[in-house]
Amino acid sequence: MKLASALLQKGIEFYRSQNQNPILRRASEIFAQLTLRSFAGLTVDYNEQDEPVLMGVRENGEKVPVSGMSDGTTDQLYLSLRLASIEKFAAENEPLPFIVDDILVHFDDERSKETLKVLLELSAHTQIIFFTHHERLVDMMNEIAPQEAVQFLALHGREAVLH
Repeated sequence: MKLASALLQKGIEFYRSQNQNPILRRASEIFAQLTLRSFAGLTVDYNEQDEPVLMGVRENGEKVPVSGMSDGTTDQLYLSLRLASIEKFAAENEPLPFIVDDILVHFDDERSKETLKVLLELSAHTQIIFFTHHERLVDMMNEIAPQEAVQFLALHGREAVLH
């Protein structure tokens, strides 16, 4: 009986992985990138009440609930979901600007740089307006972006508009 149950569970997991929502699949890729592969991706699992819950998945297959993630990792998770949704929307509709304000506050420098790379990629499909007062983020963007791809405007802090 245990073998049949294990095989059924494996079959369900295989079906879920093959038929995941495209937004979740893309968010999973972005999440792995933003966490510098600390997580391999995302999956939907079920809690004790048999309700679907979003989980991070480590390279070794360990599933981590959102409650078990650091503030920075949960920010990366939610940003991954937002970016995947925006990509899908922009592919199917007239794109709208994506406006963000100090979204990297809980990110270390390496994860911030990776996030700026993802935002730069997304800027090929929609305008991104990025507000920050952190000079190091402006410096990072100058390192990774072609000069014609970014426009900096100084108000009280420095803001970047990605073209």
